[in-house]
Amino acid sequence: MITDKLAHPMTNVGKPALLGSYVDPNFGTTVRRITDVVAQFGATYAKPVYSTMPGWNADESYLLLYVVGSGHVLLHGKTYAFIRNVNISPADIEHAYWSSTDPDALYYPSGSTLKVYHPSTNSSSTVRTFAQSISFGSDPIYGDWASNLFGFDVSSGNSILYELGSNTTRSAATTATPIISSSGTYYVQGQNVYTSANNALVRAMTVDGTEHGATGRMANGQDFWASVQFDLAGRNGNLIVENLNTGAVTTVIGEANGWEYPRVGTHISAHAFRNPGWVAVSMTGTTAGTRFLDREVALANVNDGTVCRIGHHRSTGQEGTGYWAEPHANISPSGTRVIFGSDWNTNGGTVDTYVIELPSYRP
Repeated sequence: MITDKLAHPMTNVGKPALLGSYVDPNFGTTVRRITDVVAQFGATYAKPVYSTMPGWNADESYLLLYVVGSGHVLLHGKTYAFIRNVNISPADIEHAYWSSTDPDALYYPSGSTLKVYHPSTNSSSTVRTFAQSISFGSDPIYGDWASNLFGFDVSSGNSILYELGSNTTRSAATTATPIISSSGTYYVQGQNVYTSANNALVRAMTVDGTEHGATGRMANGQDFWASVQFDLAGRNGNLIVENLNTGAVTTVIGEANGWEYPRVGTHISAHAFRNPGWVAVSMTGTTAGTRFLDREVALANVNDGTVCRIGHHRSTGQEGTGYWAEPHANISPSGTRVIFGSDWNTNGGTVDTYVIELPSYRP
């Protein structure tokens, strides 16, 4: 893996055919195209689910994507073969939540109900009906790695914690969306960290909680908040990590350790629940792709600070095709693959999904 801070200007590469692959000429990883949105769906955009919500299920046998105009689609998690369109109606297109323990369970809030979709039978059932409409909020983030504790916004403007195992609810500390930590011990509302057991305030985070971020878990079991930070004194960077247990803040990719001012268009994916501590980061920066980290996907280990540069995503993001072309890099549960969306330098204005298969990946 490339771990330096040198410029590796993006080399032009022809768009591969469906399921075709190439070796990234700058970083040496295998990149495979897994959708052909025009030929397969007669549509324009086929993208990963949001960076903070798993694309793969628990054992990586299924992969969920979103096709604009068609809705969610299900692929085989390893061959990438199309299986079917998924008939679900979540509160938002990004509110689809794979269980980390049951490969056959995809949870989603729909109206006033929490439902679960079973890919093995292509059917949904109701887990619980609430008094009001529920959602995962405006910027959903994957939480409890035991898939037991959920944080919901409710239509009255309040927020609740829902425990799946006991089928019980309780109020959260404030009305903001409760973002559950990976251990389920804490939750974040705005800047504040609370205990999930009794809503006790632990501390206010040092980093800006409004920037793009995600929750994750270190190899030692402690929870973290990983985010991009702009203009935070001494802590600017594309990957700044705050330990939710201790409050310690670490720069993984930032000015403090030589990575320059953070690149714009950053999204973070930290749900490698079978390989704790690995985080994927996609950045746009300048669309020329000539500086380090511009139009790149990186893989970082928050346990030891390792940063691997694993590919150019070749997408213009908000600078070109817009939201649908934001790469939204999404890490697999094992941490051995990363999917991203790309308009391939606005080639035809379409967006397809690609996967970076790391050397450690075994089908």
